[in-house]
Formats: sequence, C-alpha cells, structure tokens
Amino acid sequence: MDATMENKMGLPPPYEQAHPNPAPPPSYFGSNPPPPPGMVIPPATAPRTTVITSPPSSGLAPGKLGPGPTGTTCVTCNKSIVTRVDYVPNNRTHIISAALCVLAGCCCGCFVPYCMRSCKTANHYCPNCQAFVGTYIPS
Repeated sequence: MDATMENKMGLPPPYEQAHPNPAPPPSYFGSNPPPPPGMVIPPATAPRTTVITSPPSSGLAPGKLGPGPTGTTCVTCNKSIVTRVDYVPNNRTHIISAALCVLAGCCCGCFVPYCMRSCKTANHYCPNCQAFVGTYIPS
C-alpha cells in the first residue's frame, strides 16, 4: 500500500524520526544563564525573623469581668483601672418582661426587668480612655 491508500483507509501518517537530543530553547534560564561547571556559588543567607513578645498582662482577662465594676488592666492605655459599667437591656430582659406581662395579665409587671441590673448586660469601659474593655452577660 502506498501513502495515499493509507490516508483513504483512515490510518495515521507514518511517524518521522525525531532527533535524539534536541537543543533546549534559550528561554529556560531567562536572562541569568547557569554558572559554568566547577564554579561554586555561596548559598544565599536567609532573612532574619524578629519575634516581639509582650509581657503577660496583670489583672483579669476581658472574659473574667463581673456584673459590677471590676479591677483590670486596660488593653488600650495599659493602665490599672476599675471599669465603668453601663447596663443595657438584652434579649433576656425582653423575654422576662413579656412573660411577666402575660402571667400578670396587665402591663404593670413588664417594667420590672428593665429596672433590675441582674436582667441586663454589663458593658465595661475604661474610665481613662473610654475604650471598651469587655462584656458580662448574666446567665
């Protein structure tokens, strides 16, 4: 069979011989060619890493705040303080108020939880820099 007959039968064309070791294209190394054989290049020094640590803070962590003014160290101004507390109503306050209104049958009892500190969230602030320190949520 000849080449035209093979193509008509759907067979692929015959393979051509490839060169055993083709030369690499010049873009392998970019603009920095490899050093000549026998030349020793000193290894590059690694950049230095500096770790800065802060001393452990004294006082209570923000998670250990109580329902009233608490002594701690302000993380913003780094002073030893007694926190200023603002009491704000939360979902628990609203639920207790609604339950008292339903159980009492009138709206007179629904104001009681808004007057009690134990039903509210205590937000702690620094008296020096007015920064927020943390929250105490009653359980």
